[in-house]
Amino acid sequence: MDGIKATIKNNLKLFEMGNTFSDLPELPKASVLIPLLMKSGEMHVLMTVRSLELRSSAGMICFPGGKYDPIDRNEIDTALRESEEEIGLAPDQVEVVCRLPPIINKSGILVTPVVAFIDDSFKAQPNPAEKLSVVEQKEGNALQVLRVREVEKDTVLF
Repeated sequence: MDGIKATIKNNLKLFEMGNTFSDLPELPKASVLIPLLMKSGEMHVLMTVRSLELRSSAGMICFPGGKYDPIDRNEIDTALRESEEEIGLAPDQVEVVCRLPPIINKSGILVTPVVAFIDDSFKAQPNPAEKLSVVEQKEGNALQVLRVREVEKDTVLF
């Protein structure tokens, strides 16, 4: 199992963006955490489902995350802070692997995906104020979770 995890981590690190987009002041920023975990030699990913009662993005399946706060040093801090607020995932339970290239969402926010491994024993504690459910999705082929498809030159979607 450690061999599979190491291979995934090494492949993900090829996409590490570092601080390349950290200093873009023109757009509001946000980050999401893509929490991966290994169970019985297979990769799983944790996602949240927004309540149908919400006015915005009701029922949307998404990764934990949210908008940048001035207390955040970088995109990783944002993803970790928001994940702790939303699902009770403490930063010390997270092994950050890389930041992937950001995308601009439909609201014009620059969103940076932060990929990390979490322990398979993690038990989510959704924040009632967030009105979220947490789901875990098993992937038969671990690398399919992070499949990147080129749409236009220099544009990627996840």
